[in-house]
Amino acid sequence: MKNSLFAALMLFSVFAMNAQESSDELPKQSEISTNLLDLVVAGTLNVNYERLFDKNQSLFIGANFFDTYGYYDAGYIEESTAFSVKAAYLVYFSKEKDHAGFFFYPQIKLRTGQVTVRDYYYYDSVLDSTVEDQFKYDVGGFSAGFGIGHKWMFNNKFTLTLNGDIARNLGSFDTNYLDNIELRFGVNFGYRF
Repeated sequence: MKNSLFAALMLFSVFAMNAQESSDELPKQSEISTNLLDLVVAGTLNVNYERLFDKNQSLFIGANFFDTYGYYDAGYIEESTAFSVKAAYLVYFSKEKDHAGFFFYPQIKLRTGQVTVRDYYYYDSVLDSTVEDQFKYDVGGFSAGFGIGHKWMFNNKFTLTLNGDIARNLGSFDTNYLDNIELRFGVNFGYRF
C-alpha cells in the first residue's frame, strides 16, 4: 500500500511540475483532481486524471486507495485494504464553456481488497469488559454504470465538480451483505493545466 501511495504522489508531482512549466497561451489539455467527499465520509484517498479532448469530451482515470463499497459502514470502518481504478468517458453539454458545465459519463471500475468493520460491541458485566466483534468482507469485483455532474471553472485553472454515479456489479460478489448496485457521490476539487 505504501508503494501505491508513493507512486500516486510521484505522479501528482510530475503533473504539478509540468503544469508550472507550461505557458498560459497553450490550450489546457489535462486536469488533476481529488474527491474530498469520499475522503471525509469514507476515508478514501482519491486521485484523478482527466485528459481533455476536442468537442467537449474527455477521458477520466481515477484511483482510490482505502476504498469502500459505496458508503456501506462508513462510520464503522476499522481498516480497508481495497484499491480501485475507475475509467469514464465524459461528454460535456455546454456550447459556450470549454470542458465545464453539465456532463454525462459511462464508467467502468475494477476493485480489489477487503474492508474490516466493527460489527457490534457490547459490555459484558460478568467479565467486566467490552466485547467487540469485527466483520471482514471482500469488495473486489468489476462494475459498470453511468453518472452525471456539473463542473465550474475558476480563473481558468481551478475546478469544482459535483457528481453522482450508479454502477452495477458484474462479477462474483458477496450479495449476502452488499447490494449489486453501488451509489457514489463526489465533490471534486481540481487543477487544470
